[in-house]
Amino acid sequence: MASTVGSRLAFEKAKRGIKQAGFSLSQAVLSQSYLRSELALSTTKTLYQFPILVNDNSQVAGGNYNTTNLLQLQDAFYVSHIGLFFAKPSSSTDTTFQLVTYPNASIFSSSNTASSLYSFYNGAMSITVNNRQIVPSLDLYRFYQVPQTQTTANADYTSSAISYKDQQDGSSSALYPIEPGIVFSGSKQNIVQIQIPASLAAVESNSRVVLYFSGHLGQNITSVR
Repeated sequence: MASTVGSRLAFEKAKRGIKQAGFSLSQAVLSQSYLRSELALSTTKTLYQFPILVNDNSQVAGGNYNTTNLLQLQDAFYVSHIGLFFAKPSSSTDTTFQLVTYPNASIFSSSNTASSLYSFYNGAMSITVNNRQIVPSLDLYRFYQVPQTQTTANADYTSSAISYKDQQDGSSSALYPIEPGIVFSGSKQNIVQIQIPASLAAVESNSRVVLYFSGHLGQNITSVR
């Protein structure tokens, strides 16, 4: 549950972490923020490399999606929480889709699409900053969250016309705290990869995997101007 005390502690950790990374906060603006990186799900690959910087679109055909939020080259970002989500937009430009914290069969309803997504939870994430591997292998199972109430139509009995939605709290659902925190820099190379044990058997059209980084943004503190 979000709290003022927890937010203050995260802020103090962000200040220390960014200073330890070699950046000065004397004239910087440090504020709560997030990064969001999205990739299309694929039946042909087991390695997903997520763009972190605004000028990195090499992993996304046609450029980054309009719902991403990537790091400017002038800024640094202290990561305190990470979330792994799946989504099924109606198109490459849709902005009305839901982020889900598990393979929701009501959304990923085509044959084998929901069951295939469980491969991610047997995979791992690695993070490398400036050629230094900060996180060699972070298990993805920690991001698996099935809410107490899940999506279903005609709940309770067939003719009820009552439907449920996933029970989610946007401040905490599937956002896992990371200690020690990680600093991404706009002036350095940031490589975030997810390795899964086998490629997906099937995917829905336009479906994506979404990495969500919550933390604090330090504006205008790198050497890039």
